[in-house]
Amino acid sequence: MSNDILVPNIGDFKNVEIIEVLIKEGQEIEKGDTVITLESDKSSVEVPSNISGTVKVVHIKIGDKVSEGSLVASLEGSEESPKVNVLESGNKKNVENKNEGDELKTLIIPNINFVGKLIVTNILVKEGDTVSKDQPVITIEDDNSSIDIPSPIMGMINLISVRIGETVSVDDRICKIQTSTNITQPPTKKIGGRPASVQSIPSSNWSKDVSGASPKIMKFARELGISVNNVSGSGRQGRVLEKDIKNYVNQNLHKSKIDQMGNSNSKTKKIDSDALPYQHNEFGNVDVQTIPRIKKMSGPHLVKAWNTIPHVTQHDELDITEMESFRKGLIDLNTREKISLTPLAFMMKALVNGMQKFTNFNSSLDQDKVVYKKYFHIGIAVDTPHGLMVPKIRDVNTKSLSDLSREVRSVSKLCKELKIDKKEFFGGSMTISSLGGIGGSFFSPIINAP
Repeated sequence: MSNDILVPNIGDFKNVEIIEVLIKEGQEIEKGDTVITLESDKSSVEVPSNISGTVKVVHIKIGDKVSEGSLVASLEGSEESPKVNVLESGNKKNVENKNEGDELKTLIIPNINFVGKLIVTNILVKEGDTVSKDQPVITIEDDNSSIDIPSPIMGMINLISVRIGETVSVDDRICKIQTSTNITQPPTKKIGGRPASVQSIPSSNWSKDVSGASPKIMKFARELGISVNNVSGSGRQGRVLEKDIKNYVNQNLHKSKIDQMGNSNSKTKKIDSDALPYQHNEFGNVDVQTIPRIKKMSGPHLVKAWNTIPHVTQHDELDITEMESFRKGLIDLNTREKISLTPLAFMMKALVNGMQKFTNFNSSLDQDKVVYKKYFHIGIAVDTPHGLMVPKIRDVNTKSLSDLSREVRSVSKLCKELKIDKKEFFGGSMTISSLGGIGGSFFSPIINAP
């Protein structure tokens, strides 16, 4: 029979993006196993399977948007079927026959959801050792995590076929294990000094996901210049989550400030809400709200930019009386209706004129090189309920004032509705941050690299 996994009702959401697909065709899953991870504006949500069986067809992929009732995957019936063991013998016998006299079994690399190249980082046994069932034999490492490969049977290590530092693949031979009714269960060994990121995979659960972090989290960590291997994960099976990356950044920033102040006193306490002698709500009513996801993501980036990029501020005043008189007096000659143009359109045109004259201002640093841009894409800082966004208005030098005014209003609306494409936040020449709607004379914006 065939069964379908559908997106359940997990709250008030529609068209939520899939950031992880944790199953593949041919994989056996149990009821309750996580199959996909969704990310809304507020949080990441893991969607479990409500049935057991073998995945026949996966109907979605990373980046798709789903809602309640969307089809995730189709499963074949949940009737029990013998699982393929990772042990092979010369006569192709099953492992259940391992007690019928002495027999050599071959342990191979199981087909787990590996990412990238597999490298042997540690060999935990030597030839002649007796191993128990589920005792780790070697440690391999992919692009995301370190994984212990255990022996699914008890026996004696006869021949080790891998070495430390070697690159291996799925189904490659690890070692031969001699099984015998005369071999007794060895005492349990405690393996010390293991890295915190190493995961031990039971032989009965080799089809589970064992990634240390999702590709999105890996990219987020790289953008902040840190390695997920240095971050302790709080997710399922030690999985590194976005909040773990942010906590790591905050802790290191705090430590860096202490070092700069020359205060290495171990009794120094981290200043946070827990250290306050009184809570805010003890003085009156308060409204506690969750910080939007966009603000959480942009915060560490802005802190890093402020701490690593030299900021120099130049203030000046400009009389735009004539420009404002011209802008407010524009009338359509055919309909006699007033033409509404945003002041930003004039600022963008003036900015491009200056950048065409002084080309150094239309450039970006790329390590030891300077990239001089021939295009003029101006970023416009848009304040939304979800946080500050900076979409780009493309080819400002080729567009009219009315075209620019319409495009500014259009992209601002898309930002506030969270419908703008992610690519529109990249590839800019310079950014205009306008506080005209708020008021004030001068302010110092933070440079948004690159």
